[in-house]
Order: sequence, then structure tokens, then C-alpha cells
Amino acid sequence: MKNIVEDFKMLNYSERKIRLPMNIVAIILIVLIFTAITLTATTVVTVEVGYVTIVIDPINKSMWTEGDGTYAGILFFKKPPWAYTKKVYVAVDKLEMWTEENMIGDYPAISCLTKDGLAVEVDILIRWRVDPNKVLDLYKNYPNLNWKMTTIASIVREVVRNVIANYTALQTIEKRSEIGTIIFNEIDRALKQDKTLLGAIILEETDLREIALPKKFTDAIEDKLAAEQEMLAAQYRAAAIIITTQAQANATLIMANATAEAIALIAEKCDLNATEIAQLYLLIEALKDIAETNENTIFLVIVGQDGQYILPLDQLKS
Repeated sequence: MKNIVEDFKMLNYSERKIRLPMNIVAIILIVLIFTAITLTATTVVTVEVGYVTIVIDPINKSMWTEGDGTYAGILFFKKPPWAYTKKVYVAVDKLEMWTEENMIGDYPAISCLTKDGLAVEVDILIRWRVDPNKVLDLYKNYPNLNWKMTTIASIVREVVRNVIANYTALQTIEKRSEIGTIIFNEIDRALKQDKTLLGAIILEETDLREIALPKKFTDAIEDKLAAEQEMLAAQYRAAAIIITTQAQANATLIMANATAEAIALIAEKCDLNATEIAQLYLLIEALKDIAETNENTIFLVIVGQDGQYILPLDQLKS
């Protein structure tokens, strides 16, 4: 019995000796797998559409970029585990400067003075993007990625104020399209020439939304336009009266000429005195007017060699 117990103890001891190395191997495997996963994860670089990823290696003191903003993906073993990344937006971005009641864009509207000293507020929107090939150089000058706030906004304000200063208040209304074109060209030139931006900013579009003039000035313009329109209407009415008067005068002249020709013709055919015929004509016209005014019928009795003729004057109404 004693031998059996000793054999059982020896068996359990052997099993424990075998199990101990197996546990250690399992732990080692787990550690290796975890280390591999960790190392792999720390060497991965992700790229997204619209972004360029900058990889910064502080130990080797080096930097480089991955992606160009046109695709997305996961890149393995693209950096050492201790390196870190930053993403730079390279798709179309915008900067809004406007004020509307209690709301503003990224920044308030730009306060400017016109050539004739009038204060105006300019609302503008610009669209731009970063050149993917120049992201690294831009990052070296702006490690906080704040070029929009510190430089682009300042350039836009300066250009707008300089351009508006070349136009009078009235010209800002009349030449708005021209002003918008000049602002675009000047902002584009300034962005390209700025030494800190290094030509990395590509201007896509400027939208000159509004040049807000003081209310007193706009009211004065509206009053002036209303007065001009009233003057044009008065000129039109005067021209219409002149045309009507001339037409009536021409009609009277034509009628007078026709009457004179008729009297002359009657005098010639009837061998009568033209003066007497004219007097008779005037008498008949006067009687016609009396007939029309009094609404009575007046008969004219004409005595000739061939007999008497009775002529109702209401039939002679013209």
C-alpha cells in the first residue's frame, strides 16, 4: 500500500513538471502575439480622401508624407513605432467673411472706406485648397496648421480694403463685377507671393456677396432714381402733348387748305365771288354749331334758278 501511494505522488510530480513548461510557452506566445500586433499597429499609416498624412519621426529627425488626397487606405510598416502622424486637409476649403444681424461667418464682414470716404461693409467668400505636393513645406512654417487664420484671412482683408479704396461709393454699385474680378486676381497674386505660404495655397474662387452701403446713402440714391423716373415720365407726357398738338394743327391746316380749295373751285365753276362764298361757308358752320349746341334742327333754304333747296344742317355734322 505504501508503494502505491509513493508511485502516485511521483506521477503527480511528473505531470506538474510537464505542465509548467507548457504554461510558460503559452505566456510567451501571448506576449509575442501582443508585441507583434502592437508593433504592427504602431507602424500603420492611414490615408483618407481629401487628406495628406504627414509622418514625423522625432528620433531620426525626419518627416515625409503619405497619400495625396485622392484615395483612402491603410498602409502597413510605413513608419517606425515611435513616429506620429498629422493629417492635412487638401480638398477645397472655404473662408467666409460676412455679417447678418447677430450672425457672422468665419469672420465678420470687412469694413472698408471708398475713394470718397464712405464706410462700407463687404461680405465675401473665398474657396481654396492646399497643393498636396507642398504640404510638408507648409507644415514646417505652420506646425499648428493655422495658415487659414493667421495668413489667408489677413491677406483677404488687406486686398479687399485696397481695392475698394480705388472706387467711389456709387462706382461700387456700377462696377461690382469689375471689382470682383480685381479682388480675385489680387488675392491670387498675394497668396502666391507670400513667403510663408510658399505657393502652397491654390485659389479656386471668390464670391463678392455684397458691398453694403450706409442706409442714408442708399435712400438718397433711391430718391434720385425716383426723381429721374418722374422727370422721364414728365418728358414723355410733354412729348405726347406736343405730338397731339402738332397733329391737331396739321389737321386744322389740312382742313383749311381743303376748304379754301373748295371755295375757289365753287367760285370758278359758278362764276361767283369767292368772298361771298367764304362768308356763306362761315355762316353755315356757325349754324351747324348752333344746331349741335341746342340740339335743334336748323334748315337752310337755298334759292336757285332751278328752284328751292331745303338742307337740314344736322346732316352736315362732321
